[in-house]
Amino acid sequence: MTQAGASPLGKILVTGATGRVGRALVDELLNRSASVVVLTRSPEAAQRLWPDGRVEIRVGDLADRDTLATVGEGIQTLFHLASYAPRPDEPDLYNAPGHWSVTAEGTRNLLSQLDASGLGGARLERILYVSTIKAMGDKIGAMGRPADEDAPPEPDTLYGQAKLTAERAVFDFGDKAGITASVLRLPMVYGLGREGNIVRMIEAVARGRFPPWPRIENRRSAVHIEDVIAGILLVAEHPNSAGETYCVTDGRTYSTRWIYERIRLALGRPIPAWSVPFWMLKAAAAVGSAGERLLGRRMPLTLDGLSKLAGDAWYSSGKLERGLGFTPKHSLESEIPLLVRRMADRPSPGHGPRHDRSADSG
Repeated sequence: MTQAGASPLGKILVTGATGRVGRALVDELLNRSASVVVLTRSPEAAQRLWPDGRVEIRVGDLADRDTLATVGEGIQTLFHLASYAPRPDEPDLYNAPGHWSVTAEGTRNLLSQLDASGLGGARLERILYVSTIKAMGDKIGAMGRPADEDAPPEPDTLYGQAKLTAERAVFDFGDKAGITASVLRLPMVYGLGREGNIVRMIEAVARGRFPPWPRIENRRSAVHIEDVIAGILLVAEHPNSAGETYCVTDGRTYSTRWIYERIRLALGRPIPAWSVPFWMLKAAAAVGSAGERLLGRRMPLTLDGLSKLAGDAWYSSGKLERGLGFTPKHSLESEIPLLVRRMADRPSPGHGPRHDRSADSG
């Protein structure tokens, strides 16, 4: 992915830079000799990630408009990735109130303070908002065919509604300011080292905490982090991306049963001849949902979580491939054995897997 020479994007501001996708994007931009500014509430975290001084750190909080007054000075390109990340113990992941205040209202706060006039020494030229397939809604991804960007969005969670609102705010700002605005929607992201849903599933299967999954042929899309970064930079640099929304996937579909079997094989374990009946999983999930409501904390299995594991979330990146020439380079077929080998080389801490609740991992 790396290429020599200065970036054609000018001085770049990245929000959400300390998140999993944001970190990978900043690292690649630095590899490309770009001038990078990050917006963060935690300058200490940014300094730990990039201690060599190659990244300019600007402190601000999307939820506090007054802290963003000078954040856009001298910026030509904005990569907006920031969104609300629920606490590890926060129930109802996709309907946490913070999604609206940070993702929707926070995006409006940021846009209201950006300098598109050139007063900061450079004129803001482009914005790329990194969003999610949840902005389209789960029903769109369960139509029996791969959903594309032109399907009318029907977000059914506060997370999806906040993301869609932020997308529309970005396009409105671009139209009014006369700058290039684009959106890239992500499904589940893998290739995040020891983070993400696939890693947690591997750990659960390895420890005997993930039951033999029923043979439900659901279809879900996913994408490798390197393909995400390639897609982000392709959209940002392409002259035909203005005003467009794209989905990025690895071009394949996966069922939970298929992932379960590939994990078992990669671990060197036989595939069980039996599976847990779906009705039994649903009953356990109902108990978990009730417990979550009563106790006010996240439970291992809920009805919402089960619907994600058993339902479809099938999306197409055909527009990105046909229109901009995007070609994914990774798949879960090769990634799962690689992850298993890495986990074998570096055992998990004794306290168990980290429960990273960021929606970047789908």
